[in-house]
Amino acid sequence: MKKQGKIHYAWWIMVASAAIYAASVGIIVSCAGLLYRAVAEDLNVGVSEISLYTSLMYLTVTILLPFAGKVLNKFDIRYILTIAGIINALAFGLMGTYNSVIPFYISGIALGIGSTFLIYGSIPLIMNNWFKVKAGTSLGIAMAFMGIGGAIFAQITGGLIESIGWRSTYMVLGIAVAILILPFSIFVIRSKPEELNMTAYGEDEVVENAPASSKMLETGVLKSAALKSPAFYLVLVFTGLFGLASTVSFHVPNFVQSVGFTAAMAATGVTCVTIGQTGGKFMLGAINDKFGIKSALFVGIGGGMLGVVALLISDSFGIGMLYAGALLFGIGFSGSTLLPPVVIREVFGGRDYASIYTTIMSASTLGVAVGTTLFSYIFDSTGSYYTVFITVIILFIIVISSSLISLNWKKKLNV
Repeated sequence: MKKQGKIHYAWWIMVASAAIYAASVGIIVSCAGLLYRAVAEDLNVGVSEISLYTSLMYLTVTILLPFAGKVLNKFDIRYILTIAGIINALAFGLMGTYNSVIPFYISGIALGIGSTFLIYGSIPLIMNNWFKVKAGTSLGIAMAFMGIGGAIFAQITGGLIESIGWRSTYMVLGIAVAILILPFSIFVIRSKPEELNMTAYGEDEVVENAPASSKMLETGVLKSAALKSPAFYLVLVFTGLFGLASTVSFHVPNFVQSVGFTAAMAATGVTCVTIGQTGGKFMLGAINDKFGIKSALFVGIGGGMLGVVALLISDSFGIGMLYAGALLFGIGFSGSTLLPPVVIREVFGGRDYASIYTTIMSASTLGVAVGTTLFSYIFDSTGSYYTVFITVIILFIIVISSSLISLNWKKKLNV
């Protein structure tokens, strides 16, 4: 085997994964809402007409996600991520050249194709291949750059819009996406250590932990059995509505400006969301490990609810309340990606986890696709986010209820 060196190559895989997440989520997803209003005003259309491209992006992911695994197994992952990176960089950058809404929709579909592989399918697979120990820690660090990238680029995007306009901003961000993804996908990413004649990080410790690991994999129910259980559909509701509620994050910048605050304050609001999102991943994971999944659910979803309430009353209590609400909602937002996998494994076990997880997470992307445009239409129709925020509070109540009931149903599944 090839000598590993002082720094195991697996950590470079983690760095590459972090850069890919920073570009594909931190820029393309987190900064999208900052541009909606400027584009809508310039093209003289409603915010909902522009934000529909984001819905189409997530709808495309929902359709393609069940097939992503087959593609990743058939082709070299370097080529897949490189092509996906080029697609996303071009689709996002070219938005700066559009003069009507239809091309935005085409870009949205293209972004969905690229994001299927950049965000949802490849990185966890690669990380699990390279890390036999600390797989959760390394993946958590990489995923944190979704929020860190968003926090950094939200500020950059806000400043660019005011200084060079939304068209040039899209182009600059498209170039940034390419710079962050392509060098890593081409020169660093490898699917398995064997491709470089190496062993995975912590390979020597696998034998010692093998009995526990084997037991973990054998515990649980098959997907066919899960599909016959009410728990499956409760978790499906939990995951889908959690994803739908989380799309309020896209509307924070437009909400901030709609109640009279400046574009710079809107950018800071997005930064608060991403800080809450990033810190929330570590905090909820620690709470889950120490106190259990139910405590993590209450803290995550409860934080999201408190955040929405704070946003709802921020026009009366000032910018401090708004930033606090954005920060708290960020914690809830982090739960929409961190908590469903934990609940799925807790309820159904690890025996057929991959198949059950892929199916249920499609509900999350569908929820995001629906919520992005639904909330825009509500705002355009009512002229405020009051109805949106009340709707999200109701959704959070359903989300916590369905998750708790599904966890109680676990006993009947004999997991």
